[in-house]
Amino acid sequence: MNVNYLDKGGMVSFNDFPINEAMPLEEQLDDLKEDMLQIGFSNGYLLDVGWRPSFNKNGEFKIVLIKDFDWNEPVYSGSAKSIIELEKEIEAAICNV
Repeated sequence: MNVNYLDKGGMVSFNDFPINEAMPLEEQLDDLKEDMLQIGFSNGYLLDVGWRPSFNKNGEFKIVLIKDFDWNEPVYSGSAKSIIELEKEIEAAICNV
């Protein structure tokens, strides 16, 4: 995945994203789970990426940007069915930081 979060001061706080972009997602179901990636930003933002429902071929990536740990009121929420869409959603979320 090729997303630039460093320009906004992001630091990866959790990374369990072993997805191989060259393989179909259907062949990587064992790696598609709820908690895959978190990036924290010094100004109180947190970007969270996961697959929901976990291990389900009919699932999708969920992208959430929260501020000050307020999970009930996300600043940004999106979804993606592919790595290309995921990168676009992450970029869109980071624009809100």
